[in-house]
Amino acid sequence: MKRFFKPILILSLSLPFFSCNKGGGGGGGGTNPVTQADIAALDAKVNTFMSTYNIPGASLAVTKNGKLVYIKGYGKANTTTGELVTPQHRFRLASVSKTYTGVAIMKLIQDGKLTIDQKVFGTGGVLGNDYGVAPYNTNVLGMTVRHLLQHVSGSWGAATGGDVIDQNPAYTYKQLFDWVLSTRPNPNAPGTVYDYTNVGYNLLGRIIEKVSGKTYINYIKEDVLAPVGVTLTDIAGKTEAEKKTKEVTYYGQGNDASYVYTIAFPRRDADGGLMSTASDLLKLVTAVDGFTSRPDILNASSITTFTTASAAFSSYACGIGLWNAEHLWFNYGSLPGTRTGFMRHDNGMCVALLLNSRVDPVAGENPFVFGMQDLLLDVVKNTTYPWQNIDQF
Repeated sequence: MKRFFKPILILSLSLPFFSCNKGGGGGGGGTNPVTQADIAALDAKVNTFMSTYNIPGASLAVTKNGKLVYIKGYGKANTTTGELVTPQHRFRLASVSKTYTGVAIMKLIQDGKLTIDQKVFGTGGVLGNDYGVAPYNTNVLGMTVRHLLQHVSGSWGAATGGDVIDQNPAYTYKQLFDWVLSTRPNPNAPGTVYDYTNVGYNLLGRIIEKVSGKTYINYIKEDVLAPVGVTLTDIAGKTEAEKKTKEVTYYGQGNDASYVYTIAFPRRDADGGLMSTASDLLKLVTAVDGFTSRPDILNASSITTFTTASAAFSSYACGIGLWNAEHLWFNYGSLPGTRTGFMRHDNGMCVALLLNSRVDPVAGENPFVFGMQDLLLDVVKNTTYPWQNIDQF
């Protein structure tokens, strides 16, 4: 089975904190407080992982059968001030943002405002002639919403003309996609080749805006997240000066150091621009997981569509990866200074791990990536961990 990219964990704080049964979000407030007991074996694995790969800080959240049974901050949110990571700290999600975008598209489809096989461009397309200059070529005219969701548009990935999401960072969306459609090749027929592309997911953000009549972030906040009690998700700031309340500081290793605060936020919204806490991320995951333990915001038909892969590639659906041999869905995010991930297992376990650094990919990141993946797998599969019967959502 192919090994996938993965997340990382960090130095643990041994101080207990209070949780509540169906009280306030993210381990704060509420009634009937219950002290979360540390799980020393798990914390030791997180600490070892962090020290091995020089990760300053991390946030972990774990659910079992829809209950938030473990949340913990590890290490430093800011190494200069010594500020410690808490469960309330927010991290850039990077490509985990694509899961939010996929869920948002599914909700628009469920609400009858869009269809998954609707064409994207040209007459009858959801974006019509909004970008570029008609007439479009055959491959552009063949693209559907489903193709963008499954990364099989045939364009704008590493193998199909290049992912240019960070080029021309001062461009507006209109300028960016006018340029993309006018200058970038479309070498493959849609549906025939899997090629991961941030450009395609950024286009999905524009579809969400056109169909909903709201900005991308407002639709995510108001229509996707508010119904499940998520309040700490937002667009990440670009520079360190633009950090938002309780957002961690990010640390680049090697070649990453120069790029941590140069990413084209907020333009990179739907493909990689969101920030959140680990527990709020799991509030979304457990609201679309298909289990009966917590109410889902998507119905069974929508969840089936959300979790269905393309014929071209069986391991990616509509904003999530599929690892059938391990019986789980997942997604990972990676940007300079950031690595994130979550897993949802068929056994009812879910885990999210957010980091404020990553190993420089140029220097060889595979041990780090696989180490994070193995750590997440351990959390959802290890039956020896003494998860308490508490709910901190």
